[in-house]
Amino acid sequence: MSRLAPILLSILMVAPACARKGPAAAQSATVIALIGDEPVREDDFATYVRASAGAPLVEVSPQVASSLLDQYLEERLLQKAVDAADPKAAGETAAERRRDVLSRAARLDAITDADLKAEYERQPERWRHPSLVRLSQMILPSREAAEGVRRRLLSGADWATVSKESSRAPNAASGGGLGWLERSDLPGEFEKAVWGLPAGGLSAVLPASHGVHLFRVEERADGRVVPFEEARPALHLAVAERKSSEALATYLAGARRRWVVAVIEEHLPFPYVGGAARFSLDSVP
Repeated sequence: MSRLAPILLSILMVAPACARKGPAAAQSATVIALIGDEPVREDDFATYVRASAGAPLVEVSPQVASSLLDQYLEERLLQKAVDAADPKAAGETAAERRRDVLSRAARLDAITDADLKAEYERQPERWRHPSLVRLSQMILPSREAAEGVRRRLLSGADWATVSKESSRAPNAASGGGLGWLERSDLPGEFEKAVWGLPAGGLSAVLPASHGVHLFRVEERADGRVVPFEEARPALHLAVAERKSSEALATYLAGARRRWVVAVIEEHLPFPYVGGAARFSLDSVP
């Protein structure tokens, strides 16, 4: 026998075990799940966990590990379906091929004006922008102090300087800005005194349980309804996202019917609490 014969014999003996698929593959302790006849190995999943969770598999909780396993199996299943797509998916990378398949399934190139108008009418509140005011406030210890501060401001004193010197508001040192507010954001007693003021307008002295307030309207923005043509880009994006999500769900459902996904609980290094089917080793001949 030549010196190569033992080597060739060992290769022939090992190769069938390495290429083992389907139920027979489930006998290997390193296989933790099956996608159709394709084995999913623990070391591949462990690499995914480290990349996703930033920790080794042994350090994540069973709940997190189970959730990540479900996610990993779904991604593997989707990639298997993309690889089997007919016509063949276009793209240099796996991500590009996935986008191509889902774009075709969602028919993103066939979004019409009717689709956009239906989306526009489906969420009218999204395109209705309320009136807003941008306010700053000061909180003073007494009515007398507040009246004095108000007189200084009306005489031309700088708001930011006076706020820093006299206000007890938490952000007094930076001018007491409250940001943009809708009418409904203001307490009733403040809303009546502030809402009708023009930009630059100063409120009357307003006593409250935690101090005496002064408000200045920094800026106003009138309410408006965004017209359809202006909303068109955002509408197209919203329709495309919804159609893509629906197409993904449909595509995965078809893939699950074609390739059964099942975990092998006996081989998992954690108690599995996910949603995938369980593979029974008792069914392996």
